[in-house]
Formats: sequence, C-alpha cells, structure tokens
Amino acid sequence: MTRHHLVIRPCTTEDLSALEAWDPTGNTRTHERRFGRQLAGTSTYFLATLHGTGELVGSCEVRWDGCAEPSVPREPEINGLQVLPESMQSQGIGTALIRAVEDAARGRGCGSIGLGVHDPRARALYLRLGYQETGTTYTDRYTWVDENHQEHHVADECRWLSRSLADR
Repeated sequence: MTRHHLVIRPCTTEDLSALEAWDPTGNTRTHERRFGRQLAGTSTYFLATLHGTGELVGSCEVRWDGCAEPSVPREPEINGLQVLPESMQSQGIGTALIRAVEDAARGRGCGSIGLGVHDPRARALYLRLGYQETGTTYTDRYTWVDENHQEHHVADECRWLSRSLADR
C-alpha cells in the first residue's frame, strides 16, 4: 500500500472545472450543487489533492444539516466519498478524507457523525474506522440527468452507520 502526501481542503470556485474533468457529472452538475451547499453554509465539500502536483484524487461532502431521510439520527452526514482513479483506491485517501471531515465536525462541536451506505466494500471501510450499525435502513433516492437532459431516478437501499466523535 502506497501512502501519499495529501492536501485536504474545502472546494473553491476555481476547482469546479477541474472537478468536472476529474469526475464528469454532465447535466447533473453534482460538483456545482455540492459547492452551492457549501456557499449556503449547509455543507463543506472537501477535496484531496496530491501535495506538489495538485492532482485531484478524492472528494467528500459533509452535510451539516444531516441526511434528508427523517428516519435517521440527526447528525452531520458524510456524503459522496470517492477516490479516483481506481488505481488510487485502497491507499489511505478515503480514510484521510473521513478523518478530515470528522475533525471538522468535532471543531463545530458535533458529538457524532453518520452516513448511509449500500456498497459492501465502503461499509467494510466505515466499520473498520469505528462506524457502527444503527439498525436504521432507508431508501436513498436521487436523480441524475444524461447528455440528452433525460432524468434518471435511482433508489438505493442504505444502512445508516454512525460514529461518536468523542472517542478519538
């Protein structure tokens, strides 16, 4: 496993075109929407770049207002964690992003943080990092827009995991 020297920082306006080139979202405009929530103060959109080159290798949003699903605990939500390209996965970048988000939440006085997960590999990472099953499951619904402006509705069955921020 290779460890990289990372810079983890909030997204800026100048990052939006690089983000779209790194992980194209097209008409869905995911990066712009996440950055818009950051500007509104309801989230922080973190980026991981390689020290020295500035190459984007990861991103993650923390929603300070929590998950929209009413059945989950009211706590900040980690959302959209990704590491790209795939060759950079399993090298500690996702863990570094999670720890940065947790530190930011702790700095805001949050006692816990959570996330919804449906991917077994991601779930294993979160459990290894101290997240715990809450017993809450829900359907995460979102829409993406293709190159012809056609909307596609997705429903993923998720499990809510939570972690106390007092134990680190």
